Amino acid sequence: MRLIDFNLSTADLDRQLPLYWEHDHTLVPIQSLELTANQLILKPVKNSQPMLLDQFTTRTQQVSGQINLFVQTTTKAEPLFGYRLNEQRMLLG
Repeated sequence: MRLIDFNLSTADLDRQLPLYWEHDHTLVPIQSLELTANQLILKPVKNSQPMLLDQFTTRTQQVSGQINLFVQTTTKAEPLFGYRLNEQRMLLG
């Protein structure tokens, strides 16, 4: 998923939605971001405070919309393909 697609699809959502990575039926809060030459990597950290959608938007304002979104796993950065809303949370996957 590209940043521009994510931003367009979330424009009308509650800005206070917390961001989580959903993996194997487990939710892990997204805590930080890392920008590389061609990837925006979301960093999940267990037992941490999740980043809010508003914080994500603020931190990525100056980033090219064409950059692809990834999530850091224990072994590598995996591409994000979308999200769903559940119980006032944004679940990325």
